[in-house]
Amino acid sequence: MTVFYCIEDEVSRSVAERLILEFCPSGTHFQELGKAYGGYGYIKANLRKFVDLSQRSPVLVITDLDRAACAPSLRSEWLQSAGLHKALPKGFVFCVAKTEIESWLMADVNGIARLLEISAALISRDIEDIVLDAKEHLVGLAKKSRSASVRKDYTPGSKSKATTGINYNYLLSNFAANDWNPLEAADNSVSLRRAIDRLSAATAV
Repeated sequence: MTVFYCIEDEVSRSVAERLILEFCPSGTHFQELGKAYGGYGYIKANLRKFVDLSQRSPVLVITDLDRAACAPSLRSEWLQSAGLHKALPKGFVFCVAKTEIESWLMADVNGIARLLEISAALISRDIEDIVLDAKEHLVGLAKKSRSASVRKDYTPGSKSKATTGINYNYLLSNFAANDWNPLEAADNSVSLRRAIDRLSAATAV
């Protein structure tokens, strides 16, 4: 079986591939759809194609909620704009990370604490409900790290116009691929739990 996926950015790619490896049947392959890191605009513009493909092979789509009101309204608006009004195929797995993909990673409280070298007590288990900008929040946690290298890697320099550090994407992607515990994270993230359940159901043999 091949699971196709489409995501917004580099970190989301590692998350999608990790979820497929963890929660799809053994031997499942994966393949990315479209151009790398096309953002939510690319996903939204090609939604109908992805739904058509999912009738033949499972398709996983992950996007960020960002500032939208809620996942159901975002999903409904996107589907309506694509002219999709009927029931969707079982193989189409449309997931919305609340509020950003970093929320799913931070929901693994102990894992992210080890990564950033901070106390787990600094990380809320209600991350989905209290944080509006997960990327900004993660950078703020990194600033509290005991490690100078962590602070340098994850946070922008004082004169930089960037929002993250020089190795932010690389290190978070590596964490998602190798050290992140999605089951632990799902205990603290409703949107991640839904994503895992839907992906598992769509690919069940």
